[in-house]
Amino acid sequence: MTTIQFHINEVFDISARGGLIVVGSIRDGELVGIPRLRDDTSGNLVHVLGVDHPTPRTQRTGETILVVDRADAEYVEVGRSWTVEE
Repeated sequence: MTTIQFHINEVFDISARGGLIVVGSIRDGELVGIPRLRDDTSGNLVHVLGVDHPTPRTQRTGETILVVDRADAEYVEVGRSWTVEE
């Protein structure tokens, strides 16, 4: 079975939103529903609050937008990868 990974490309902290906006690329698969993710560096779970609507840019690039709990901000950095737990 192939491991699905989410690689962080950009992070936005928009105060009006319920969490951090994380734009990233999916490797080796697709996300279905709200994924359960584990940070590859620390091994800790990352709490995804939701999957955001695609934008014209993300539709063009194939990126995915996640909304992540601000309590997990230490794991939300450009260049980090998270693994989908199934």
